[in-house]
Formats: sequence, C-alpha cells, structure tokens
Amino acid sequence: MHQVWITGPEAVEVRTVATPSAGPGEVLVHTAYAGICGSDLHTLHRGHPWLPYPIAPGHEASGVLDSGERVYLRPAIACGVCFYCKRGKPNLCDALIGVGSHTPGAFAEAFVVPAAALAPVPDGVSLAAAAMIEPLATAVHAVAAAGDVAGSTVAVLGGGSIGQSVLLAARAAGAEQVVVTDPVASKRALALSLGAAAALPPDAVPDAVRAALDGRPDVVFDCVASAGSLGSAIDLAVKGGTVVVVGVGHGPLTVAIETVQDQEVRIAGSAMYTPADFARAESLIAGGVPVERLITAVHPLSEAVAALRAATTGDEVKIHLAGPAAV
Repeated sequence: MHQVWITGPEAVEVRTVATPSAGPGEVLVHTAYAGICGSDLHTLHRGHPWLPYPIAPGHEASGVLDSGERVYLRPAIACGVCFYCKRGKPNLCDALIGVGSHTPGAFAEAFVVPAAALAPVPDGVSLAAAAMIEPLATAVHAVAAAGDVAGSTVAVLGGGSIGQSVLLAARAAGAEQVVVTDPVASKRALALSLGAAAALPPDAVPDAVRAALDGRPDVVFDCVASAGSLGSAIDLAVKGGTVVVVGVGHGPLTVAIETVQDQEVRIAGSAMYTPADFARAESLIAGGVPVERLITAVHPLSEAVAALRAATTGDEVKIHLAGPAAV
C-alpha cells in the first residue's frame, strides 16, 4: 500500500509498504479522508516538537473497517492513570501517544490503531465531515477555555481551519458577534459566509475590529500564535477580557506584560481536546454545523507531496487526502 512519510525538513515521500496487520486490541482502518493539519506542516518545515524524523503523519481522519463500519479517529491516546488523566484532563497526559506522530498515521491507504482510538461516525454525517470532527473538537475545547461566551463579542485572529472552526464553535456556544482576521481574501469571504459579523485583513487591527464590534472584544482567540498576533490579541481584548492561545507557536514570544497586568487580561492556553469536546463536536456536525465548507481541496493519496506543498502556501483552508474508502 501507499504511505506518506516526512523524512526531514522539507522532505516528504510516498512509500510503498506492506499493509499493516492489527494486533491484540487493535483495528485496521481503510482510510477515507485525512486532513492536512498545521501541525503536519510544522513537522515538515521545522520538525516535530519532541520526536525525530521520520514521521508518518495523519491524525484528522475517517475510514471504514473490514466490517463496513464507518469510523473516525480520536488520535490522542492518554494513559488514563497519570496525575492529569485522573483529574479529567487526558489532553495533558504525561504519557500521551499521538497517532500520526508516535505511531504511523492516516496519510496511507490503511492504518492500525487501538480500538479505543476510534469512534463511530454518527448517522447522517459524511465521511468527509467525519474527518473534520477532530479539528472541530480542538475549536470546541478552545471556546470552553474562554469560559461562557454566550452574549460575548469575539475576535478570531487567523482564518485557517482552526480559526474557521473556532468561529463555528463560538457561534454555536452563543457568541453575539464574531470578527475574523486573515490576510487571504478567500478566507475572509468564507468567514463571512459562515456567520462572521466582519472579516478583516490583519493590518486593520485594532481599529476596524473595534468598529465592527462597537468596542473591544470580550474574547480573542489567537489561532496564529506569532509574536505579532499574540501582542495584537492582548492589545485588542477588552479590559478584564480573555485571550485564548490556540495556534501552535514556535520559539519564545515577547508580550507587553504591563498590559496584561494593568488591564487584567487573562491569557489561557488551549491544548487539543477531551472526550467531552469530541462529543460536542459530533453533536454540532450531526446538527448541521457546515464543517464540509472548510474543505477547499481534495487530493488523492498519490498526490500527497503536491497537497502538502499546496497547504504550505496558506491559500487553502483544509486540504483532504482521499484514500481507498473515500466516497
């Protein structure tokens, strides 16, 4: 079968390998759709934060079992016994194992995972939408990290897959108005079509955002996590407001700590998701939240190298690789 490997910085190849066999407690999944995530691009460009090359990526995925059952991947496998797992925070597990990083992922015709890492696709949800449950769960977790956003005004910095997902999750949680910023016009147009009150280029921050919301936002989601975006998020938030860092940063960042202190801005991190976040994401998609509109390109697995290059340009929102079980 074909399987994608990232072998070093800017080095990716599609290998022909033997189809894996499932061991005790494991299941073989025939890939339907697998999404290219920003973390996959980080691995391609700069390496994985704590794992060496080579890595077989792919953690946003849906597929079909030999039995015909449709499933999607919950790729973060927690130990269940550490300090954090016992306190209901498996996303912070000390011994977390990630499918598509620690173990070969779904950028392949088939992949093997523990049965506990799979969940059935809800009735009425397509396999393409099912591959979006994982990124939506990330957004659901981020919105929960902000607290109760019902009736709040929100700014989302970054209109990629996670930023658009945060827009959907925040609106579903009752946010009164959401503004999205992104330099790419097509992403701004998508945000408007998904219900954003305004979609603006980053150089319009902060004045245009404040004008669109008639004041500073109560919550700012930083889905970029650069020095510039985090500084903008802190400056943009209302006094006593909240900044949630959702994007994966790289290297040290400098922030205006005096603003954080003087204006009582709360900064919260958001790492992955919990089972409750997956349940909420499932419910939202089954209820009609239009995650498939975030899928802007689909490539066959054989074109994975070109697809990863296309994802690097930043013009697409979500690129899916289609496996043999795609319909």
